[in-house]
Parts: sequence; C-alpha cells; structure tokens
Amino acid sequence: MKIIRSKQPKYPTLLKFAFSGENGEIPDFKGKEGEVAVRYEQGYTSVYCGLGERKDMAPYKARSAAADGVRQVRKLERIGLSVILPQETPDKSAVDVACVEGLFLGAYEYTEYKSEKPKELRTCQLVGVKAPNKKINDAIAACQAACYSRDLINDNADNIFPERLADEARQICRQDGFSLTVLTEQMMEKKGLGLIHAVGRASNRPPRLVVMQYKGAPDNQEKIAIVGKGITFDSGGQNLKPTGSIETMRDDMSGAAAVLGVMKALAEIKPAVNVIGVLAAAHNAIGGAAFFPGDVYTSYLGKTVEIGNTDAEGRLVLADAIAYCEKNYRPTEIIDIATLTGGVIIALGTTVAGLFSNDDAMAERLFQAGEDTRERLWRFPLYKEFYKAMKSDRADLCNTAKHKKGWASSPTGAAFIGEFVSEAKWAHLDIAGTAYNEGGATGEVPKFGTGFGVRLLLNYLGVI
Repeated sequence: MKIIRSKQPKYPTLLKFAFSGENGEIPDFKGKEGEVAVRYEQGYTSVYCGLGERKDMAPYKARSAAADGVRQVRKLERIGLSVILPQETPDKSAVDVACVEGLFLGAYEYTEYKSEKPKELRTCQLVGVKAPNKKINDAIAACQAACYSRDLINDNADNIFPERLADEARQICRQDGFSLTVLTEQMMEKKGLGLIHAVGRASNRPPRLVVMQYKGAPDNQEKIAIVGKGITFDSGGQNLKPTGSIETMRDDMSGAAAVLGVMKALAEIKPAVNVIGVLAAAHNAIGGAAFFPGDVYTSYLGKTVEIGNTDAEGRLVLADAIAYCEKNYRPTEIIDIATLTGGVIIALGTTVAGLFSNDDAMAERLFQAGEDTRERLWRFPLYKEFYKAMKSDRADLCNTAKHKKGWASSPTGAAFIGEFVSEAKWAHLDIAGTAYNEGGATGEVPKFGTGFGVRLLLNYLGVI
C-alpha cells in the first residue's frame, strides 16, 4: 500500500474518525470504540470509525479504530482511500502515527492460497499531514516488517523450514551495516551445540543457527541480542502432539519471524543502534533419528540436560543459541522471544505476553514498550524454586519440571533458559498466546499470524 499526502481528499472513499456524543448528524452511529459505520453522502462513501469519549483519547484507540475502518474499506473492495485524520486531539503527532499504523496493520490479509483474491487497497491518502514526516515513515517501515513476519508465520510449513529462514536472513544482510553467520547441522555438532542439534536431527530439513549483526553505532559498546525460537513445525517429537494441538504448529517459529521482522525494519530505517538477531531454527520431527525422552544431551555451555519431554524443545534450542551468542558476540543485553508454553495462555489469555527477566530496569523498559505499542507484556517472577524445579537426578538439568505435569510451566520454562545466561542482562518473552489468532480479526490484530513482537522490540530499541 502506497501512502500519499495532500490537503484535499483525492478519492471518493473517505475514512473519518468520530468521538462519542459528537455525531448527531450521523444516523445510528454513536462513535463508540470499535464501532464502524458506512454512509453514502454527497458523492462520497464515508467509513466512520468510533474513538469513544474525547476525554479518554489515546493513540492506541486511534490505531485500533483505523484498523477496523480500513478492514471495512477492504470489504468494500476499494483500491484508493482518503483518510481524514482526527483533529483537536492531545498529542496529535502520536495520534497521526497511530492511525497510519492502524491502516497498514488493519489492511493486512493473508490470501496466498486463495484462488479468488480480494482487491488490494493500493493507495492511501493522508489529508492534512505535512511531508516529509520521519515518525510516520519509520512507523510504516515497522508495520511493513510486522506484516512480513505475519507472512512467514502464515505460509506452509513445507515452505518455511530452517534453511529458508537462513535465506531470508541472507536477503536482509545484503544491506550495508549487516553481517551474517549461518551454522549448519555439521558445524553445530562440531562446535558442541548438542541441544539444537538433537531437536533438529530427525528432519530432512536440518537445523540452522543464524546470527545477523547490524552495526548502526560502531563506536557504541552496547549491543542488544534478540534471539528467536524458530521451530518451523513442532510435531512434539516422540512425545507426539495429539489432534487438536498440532494443526497450527507452523506458528512455532513466530519468535524467529519477529527477529527477522526487526532486522528487516533496521535495514530500512538504519538507526544508530547495534543489534544481534539470532534464529534458533529447527523442525521438531518424528522419525528414526528423533531424540529420545529420558536420554541426556550436552549443551553448548557444557551443562547436561535430561529430556523429560521432547515437546519441550523450544527451551532447548534457545539454550544453545543464547549461550553461543553470549560467548561469541558479548551482547550487553539478551532478549529471547518464543512461543514457549501453553501455560502463559492460561495465565494471560491471547492479548498479553509473559515477561521474565533478571534485571528490573530492563523489564520495566520492555513493559513500557509493550504499553506504547499495545503489544502488551506482564512480568512474572523467577523465584529460586522455579530454578530448583529444573534440576535432574540423572543430569545437570531436566527440560521439564520435577513436579507433576503442567506445574508452573511458564516460569520453569523461563528458569531453564535462564540457566544458560552467564553475565548479560536478560529477558524472556513468552508469546505463545499472542503470536497466532484463531479468532476473528479485531483492531490491528489479524486472523492467524500476528507478527507480535516486531513493533514492541523496535520501540524498545528506540527505533519507533
């Protein structure tokens, strides 16, 4: 979708915003949050989006309203749209940016495998916005990157496999300021990344560890590593997932997709930050070479791990990826992002992700980034009891807790990963509930892959 700017509406379809109690001239429309109405007036098709009470106005409401409105425009199959941005609002610059984000995020629909594709909204005109506007341009780049991540999540698992994720990284790293390292399964075995190698060894699509470096501030010693879980399909391994739990498991690489989205946005915006993007990519397959429950495997850090359940594989690949990244690249901060546990869905549902950290200031900044982008986080504790629960009688650690099945699955999963962080400030984001939406699209959240984490992490990095 192309954005243009001018003073007067160019297209016969208008997107307008309205507050509660200020819309007497619009029949049967009260301006409530989430309310959308289509009216045909004076030669225009007007799509009205409710913002709720003016006194409660916030940028996230404009983002959600714009997304709902543009989705209605898509249903009308219009290819051009003029947007009359909200007027007389507090912090109008932030509201304008949020509206543009809503337009891009709300217009997204995955139609790759539809025989009859709906018309695309090709051009969107912002009425009354001066050009150029860096904040809007950067927001557009971030939203396009989030939609790129959505595409990766939504595609067939037969197309998105570990080497394909490495290929996507190669494309991004052709830009100035980037470098790339890809470890094959043979290289990982030789270097001692025994956990990720074990998880990926049963597949005919072998595992990859991908390290992307962006050096936007060469003189700055601060480096932030973002490590994404990239299980391109999770069968559960020999602890095979049952029907009802396996059908959407192509989304288990959503963390890696978010990392690729962040790096793609950095290539477009070119900010003065240093970021290391790591993809821990494997297909957790069932087969003759699958790793075994009850067996012990050695990690890159040298710690031995008993396998309590082959379906708790995400923490295994992250453990090796984090340890390898910290030892060889020396980041000051590490953030891992992963569809890790069903337990976080029980705790927080599908609109908030879990946050765990060994640093209070880092956790607070991540929380605030979630509030700013509405990719929200809630912090959980990492008490010593959770670390103790991951000790094994046969090895140094077990990848499942010693207690009965399901016991504190999210905190113990995070604690397991934390065992492989040596010195860096670290945070773990459990996005199992927010990465994939099996319900209907609402606001800026589409059906299926959401791209959760891209805008959140870019905000944390100070890019948007």
